Amino acid sequence: MDLHQTITDRILAALETADPKNWQCPWHRRGGGLPVNAKSGKSYRGINVLSLWVADQVSGFGDSRWATYRQWSELGAQVRKGEKSSLVVFYKDYEAADENGDPERRMVAKASFAFNASQVEGAPAAETLPAGGFEPIEVAEATIQATGARIDHVGDSACYIPSMDLVRMPPRDRFVSADGYYSTIFHELGHWTGAKGRLDRNLSGRFKSQAYAGEELIAELTAAFVTIGLGLASEPHAQTASYIASWIKLLRDDKRALFTAAAAASKAADYLTRATG
Repeated sequence: MDLHQTITDRILAALETADPKNWQCPWHRRGGGLPVNAKSGKSYRGINVLSLWVADQVSGFGDSRWATYRQWSELGAQVRKGEKSSLVVFYKDYEAADENGDPERRMVAKASFAFNASQVEGAPAAETLPAGGFEPIEVAEATIQATGARIDHVGDSACYIPSMDLVRMPPRDRFVSADGYYSTIFHELGHWTGAKGRLDRNLSGRFKSQAYAGEELIAELTAAFVTIGLGLASEPHAQTASYIASWIKLLRDDKRALFTAAAAASKAADYLTRATG
């Protein structure tokens, strides 16, 4: 199995069938949390977040907990007969010889298969989340403030200005919803993380002429990872419609592009939430 091509094809199918009016890309979500492993309690990362979000979108599971068949058994649960698994990827390192015969460590992608809590009998009861109210917004505000980023609220468009190291946002009252505001600002802060002195993200070597599309995809995924992680909804950026065509081309041209973008987005999300996470 070509893991990179298999997962890329699934994401491409989701993008190509996205509702042009509602923009239901896999990472545009009305809550539900990041996918977590039911046994370890740890959140999945990078490409596995997208792979499991796509599986949830297609099947409508509505539960963020996932585990392998064996892990569910160890939890005292049983995967129902006929249920189909969802692909996740883990990396195993091994020692090999380089071209000079010297030993070096290499990483190889391996496939694993997970089932959602909705697909099993006897799954442990899900933890109930506290009532929403204004708490999720307060958490988002604390996260933004802890970044130390310079942010101006002026004008009609949202952007990150590298020459000024400044995030520019429209006034809050220009947004239809708080979730829309936070999705947008974390998108721009995703760009902010890539500056020199932070994550120093330069995609020109990796994506060449499609570096802009790659950077926008990273920022979009960063916003989704952060907002969902904070308990907010992930909503489309104002420019999502114009980005989708370039993302489809990028993924069609490079089966590893999504893996690279998702890994970079996880790093950016970690950077944005490091002070409050």
